[in-house]
Amino acid sequence: MSKHSLKSKRRHPDAIRERFEVGHITFEICDHPEEGRTFALIAGQALEAKDRRPLFTGYVKKGMATQLRKLAHRFDEMEEKL
Repeated sequence: MSKHSLKSKRRHPDAIRERFEVGHITFEICDHPEEGRTFALIAGQALEAKDRRPLFTGYVKKGMATQLRKLAHRFDEMEEKL
């Protein structure tokens, strides 16, 4: 299922993974041609390797991009007040 654990990365080295840093969270997305599109949320500033494993993983579903844009818009509003 998940393509984001260390074991999975070894089993599926051909899976394309991209990482995006947002504050102290890392978003990792994987577009696997056979197993589907998945994402993981990882604690990006964890000091120990055991704490850098995914906190949450899931499949990308329709509508998620719109939800993330709404969140980004709200962040824009909050940043204007800084």
